[in-house]
Amino acid sequence: MINEANYNSETELQDWVFANINVFLPRSTLIPGFQVTTISGKSGVPDAFVFNFEDREWFVVECELLTHGVWPHIAEQITRFVVALQNPEALRKIRDRLFEHLLKQNMSTAVVSALDTQPERLHQQLELFVESVEPHLVIFIDQTNRDLEDMAQALNIPTKVFRVKKFLVDGNPEYYSPDQREPALVSEPTEKGPASEYDIIELLGGGQLRASVRRFKCYRLQDSSVVYVKKSKYYASQDYYWYAITLASLEYIREYSITHVVFVMADFGFAKVPISLVNDFLKHTGTSKNPDGSLRHYHLLISHGPDPKLYWSNEQPKYSLVEYFQAFD
Repeated sequence: MINEANYNSETELQDWVFANINVFLPRSTLIPGFQVTTISGKSGVPDAFVFNFEDREWFVVECELLTHGVWPHIAEQITRFVVALQNPEALRKIRDRLFEHLLKQNMSTAVVSALDTQPERLHQQLELFVESVEPHLVIFIDQTNRDLEDMAQALNIPTKVFRVKKFLVDGNPEYYSPDQREPALVSEPTEKGPASEYDIIELLGGGQLRASVRRFKCYRLQDSSVVYVKKSKYYASQDYYWYAITLASLEYIREYSITHVVFVMADFGFAKVPISLVNDFLKHTGTSKNPDGSLRHYHLLISHGPDPKLYWSNEQPKYSLVEYFQAFD
């Protein structure tokens, strides 16, 4: 006799997920969760962190039961985890726990090979990996509803939801997911190009994290240049890519001696532009202001094509970026 059954606890679901994680996230390394904290000091403990070094992906994993409620319980916890991922201290803690796990499980050699680095640089490369590869959220749950779907779509993080059902077969518990090949729910809140910041840094010859302050990150490359990466989707109707640089970013650019801004143009390519050219461009470009009249950010447009140009309008100077441009394969 086969009957659908309720879980005794979230731990029951979590135990099954941990034992079967590679069914859903292949080639992965799982480390049990630990406390991460937001910049304002709010803490939470995700169930696990999962890393796929070959595909340059990592995930925050949470196991939930829908009976606990989307808004009073699930959304509050997950939102706290997502916000904590913006805290540089939380990311450094994840890096250190990951490094310790790899050493303890004798996995460091395999990861050194997957990341194409040297053993003595593994800790540094893991920092670059955690800081520059955007994490994904993966939720395992017994069932879904519209509230859960709305919550996932509202999160500013790529999210996958997998259902795992419990059955009693002749009185013995068994588990089945109808979503092993495709998750029940996928949300992609931002348009993604083919390369993460990690990939961009590797294409530029490799490097390491120079600084991470709130949402600002910069990297020191092997050639000693220090770069700040900006991304844009392609705006087809205007045939351009759009970027904004805030006053806060300019302060960090000066503080950390940025030598180049790397403008990533969706899936087309990227340009490593000297900061001197960027600063000259900002003297002529358009701006947006706050309600009190103070400056919010500068606008930057880059034309699409084999000779991309940095511009704002026909009345202002245009800067060819062809010598700094590299197309994606």
